Amino acid sequence: MEKLKERYPKVETLKEDGKIHVQNLWGDDSFFLRFDEKTDLKFLDHYFFPPELMGMYSLEKNLIEIFAFPISPTSDLIKRSFSFNYKGESFQCEWGEPTDDFIEIAKAFREQKEESKSGYRNLRQFRDLYRIEELPKFLSTYFKDKKPFNFFIKGNLSQIHEDLVEFSKTLNFYMSFFDRETPLIQILSIPYDKETFNLPCHSLFDTFPTSINATNIDNTLLDIITVANNTSDPRLRFIFYYQILEYASYYFLKSDIKDRLNNILKRPDVSFKSDEYTKTIIEEFKNHFKNNDDKTKLDILISDHIKLSDLKLELENNTDYFSRTIEFDGGFTIEPIMNNSIEGIDQLADNTIKAIKENIVNIRNSLVHLREYRENKVILPTDKNDNLLMPYIYLIRRIAEKIVIDR
Repeated sequence: MEKLKERYPKVETLKEDGKIHVQNLWGDDSFFLRFDEKTDLKFLDHYFFPPELMGMYSLEKNLIEIFAFPISPTSDLIKRSFSFNYKGESFQCEWGEPTDDFIEIAKAFREQKEESKSGYRNLRQFRDLYRIEELPKFLSTYFKDKKPFNFFIKGNLSQIHEDLVEFSKTLNFYMSFFDRETPLIQILSIPYDKETFNLPCHSLFDTFPTSINATNIDNTLLDIITVANNTSDPRLRFIFYYQILEYASYYFLKSDIKDRLNNILKRPDVSFKSDEYTKTIIEEFKNHFKNNDDKTKLDILISDHIKLSDLKLELENNTDYFSRTIEFDGGFTIEPIMNNSIEGIDQLADNTIKAIKENIVNIRNSLVHLREYRENKVILPTDKNDNLLMPYIYLIRRIAEKIVIDR
């Protein structure tokens, strides 16, 4: 296993009760491989075990084996075979029975953790199938009329050795183009140092209210915020919360203007003096329509509905985050809106709300448009970026909630 340990320094071997445990293969600590100590493990040296893939590949054999699942041998899927031309190279893609090396690995699979972000690389179900006689009847029923199959890619792998993730994404795109229900190569995220942020919540700092006075919430706003709250994807959550601001600002009229308009329409002679009152309405609204662009309306909406005290929990719970420049994968940055020396929101500058609004608008533009790509100022769809968005998601959620209540 010399080559294997040279490629993957974190791979560990441990001898125990006549067995050899191979740990951290693929950099995955949710399971280990348990071999008999007499097993010749040199076969592992032939393979690369990319952390991003549920599979392994050999440059010597020019073969990638993607771990799939047990399936009926009569399925049309396993009859699928095609060539895939990628960057001047042709690769043969097909379904087939697992290799002997894979079977050796699958039989050696043992869970090490109760949960696995990688789904145990799909190895658990193969392990169970290969020891079906040992399974309880209710579990073995699942494998009835199924046989193990994997997905294979054959060709000059040296051409895509450093390009394997992009190759897999491209192949996935074309397979789903021709078959919406095709199984895809699962691409996993490489672990990174994830930041932990405090989740601001009123009931964590005070008792839950014994009485809540509901306002009459606009149905559209209620639908949007319900979807936003139930969406797991951070980027989509941010965009949905921003849609609330867009919707509210589009239909926004300052309360004093609405009051004046209502007063005009309530006059008993309005139907008899329509020309006169039309001029009055135009006069009342002329200044409003001069500043009727989206940016101005959003500025007015936030300044009229949001005060720093409304964002106290969001700002004070993640002061460190809001006190530093945040740089996302893709080059996009947002500037700090406070500093660590501030002990409370009452010490923040008068233009803090404006700075928050500008950062929110810039984040939204980068997420939606990607129009500054040539300037390397985008928020790429990575797990790290999703993590870095969280404090601003907390912030825009509170702003959206306040506007939903006020509207």
